[in-house]
Amino acid sequence: MSGKNDNKQVTTYKKKSQLESIWFRYKKNRLAMVGLFMLAIMILLAVSAPLFADYQKDAVSQNMKLRYLEPSFVNGHIFGTDHYGRDVFARVIYGGRISLFVGLTSVIISALAGTTIGSVAGYYGGRVDNTLMRLMDVLLAIPQNLLAISIVAALGPGMFNLLIAMSVSGIPEFSRIVRASVLNIKNQEFVEAAVACGTNDARIIRKYIVPNAIGPLIVQATLAVAKAILSISALSFIGLGVSPPTPEWGSMLSEAKSDMRLYPYLVIIPGIAIMLSVVALNLIGDGLRDSIDPRLKN
Repeated sequence: MSGKNDNKQVTTYKKKSQLESIWFRYKKNRLAMVGLFMLAIMILLAVSAPLFADYQKDAVSQNMKLRYLEPSFVNGHIFGTDHYGRDVFARVIYGGRISLFVGLTSVIISALAGTTIGSVAGYYGGRVDNTLMRLMDVLLAIPQNLLAISIVAALGPGMFNLLIAMSVSGIPEFSRIVRASVLNIKNQEFVEAAVACGTNDARIIRKYIVPNAIGPLIVQATLAVAKAILSISALSFIGLGVSPPTPEWGSMLSEAKSDMRLYPYLVIIPGIAIMLSVVALNLIGDGLRDSIDPRLKN
């Protein structure tokens, strides 16, 4: 009998953390992995842009002898040159720096401000909730792109003003999403236990409520970056974004619109860059949504 007991083996299973479970489900979504790969390549190209081209020489300086060169590996300009002789490849990768940086930074600022407003409004309720949400309703009554255009028109074109406009216009959506999550969380047992222990409100919001409401926030942030890149390109296209000759995808489209019939690559290439970044971020957002809450997939 003792020999039988000695031969028994005990199998232990390591419990996966929440992040490991999310990543495990995310990897099973092939389209989401494709989107992550596409975004990683675009970020890598934007960060390592000086390794491929010189900013001042290739992306900004004019060389009228090299105007309208067709895309070719032979002439050294794989995406061709524009009407000022500037290398389109250099302008695309340096323009990606601005679009991705402003898009990511504006969403981070919007998410931080919206999380603060939404968590305070949802946790305290009453007059605090009514006051903050009515202010957000005022901003939500104005379409996001129109609000961004109004802010940039008032402050003037430029990357910093564009960043402010995109950040302010994105706050209401984040505050609404966080408030809805906080209303579902604040009455749960672990929050009531923290209150009973005498934990102050700021610590309860920061340590117990916001971490449990961060799932929908991450999904919204990913999709908001895609919307921000489209808005940045639209503002630059109408002359309210980044000032020339700084390269940006929207301004490249604006400069090339008069030449699109004779030299369509000047419009197609930056248009593809915008499309790929938006598609990649939307695929990532859809994958995160299904990974964080698998019930939504059904």
